[in-house]
Amino acid sequence: MLTEKANTICLLEILQEYSDADHILSMQEIQTKMGQIYGLNPDRRTIYSALGLLLELGYDISMYDENKKGYYLRSRQIEPAEIALLTGAVHAFPFIPAKQSEQLIAKLQKQISVHQRKQYRHLTVVREEKKTDNKQVFWNIEQLDEAIAQKKKVAFTYLEYHIDKKLHPRREEKYIVNPYEMVYTNEHYYLICTLDGYENTSLYRIDRMADIEILNDTRESKVNYKSETEDAVYAFSGQPERISIKCDICILNDVIDKFGTEIIIKPLDNQYFMTTFTASPRGIKYWALQYLPYAEVVEPKWLREEIKESLEKNLY
Repeated sequence: MLTEKANTICLLEILQEYSDADHILSMQEIQTKMGQIYGLNPDRRTIYSALGLLLELGYDISMYDENKKGYYLRSRQIEPAEIALLTGAVHAFPFIPAKQSEQLIAKLQKQISVHQRKQYRHLTVVREEKKTDNKQVFWNIEQLDEAIAQKKKVAFTYLEYHIDKKLHPRREEKYIVNPYEMVYTNEHYYLICTLDGYENTSLYRIDRMADIEILNDTRESKVNYKSETEDAVYAFSGQPERISIKCDICILNDVIDKFGTEIIIKPLDNQYFMTTFTASPRGIKYWALQYLPYAEVVEPKWLREEIKESLEKNLY
């Protein structure tokens, strides 16, 4: 049974849950909810005292003297527009399982009033079939973060889809890697690491990992992993090279969306432009094949020839 000592906390929860600029609570409504929800029966002076304490603690509460209607929480730690943005992102992220997406969104929406939540009641997970089946994602992130902080190696089982559309281990033995950082790119979370015994940087999808173990062995040091991965396209890491691509003007927006505004763009005529930047060629190959016939890789020459070979092997 709650005592009067809980008045201030219970009042704050009522303001957070039920009040906003369009739903201002009168003193009578506050007293009624205190009784219905918490079994408390504070008088007006007790509520005034609790409101004063919340104001002293820094809560932005609009008072009756200001709005002539009642009381409401004017600002919150996360504003409705920010909740809308984060809710949309959680819905869209394929690396968060569907059930955990709904749970996370519910936690986010607890930050706004029950009335403001109604604008989200028709939202559903976009293309739920694209959501990962791996329920260990958040645990994976915690484990990897701990390993990176301790500078320890990790072992994990890496999963891949089979023809039954279910995740299975790629191999029997676990991967052992030196973890350096986690990065979100290409709609997935990746671990930047090096395989034990190998020098080149690798990226592994965190939503495809299972049964992560933090090992006692100290990870190998590597100073250039960021430069090898920051220009990765489609999460293919590797030594960056100078890339030149002739593009149709119709994909200009797509090029800038993918590679950013720091790339060099040189108009060739009214229909084509040349773009030049530095990136991992392995990822560029798949990007260029996606944009046929609007993008033509000019440099490096070996990559151009590799793309031509892929086209010659085209099943169509």
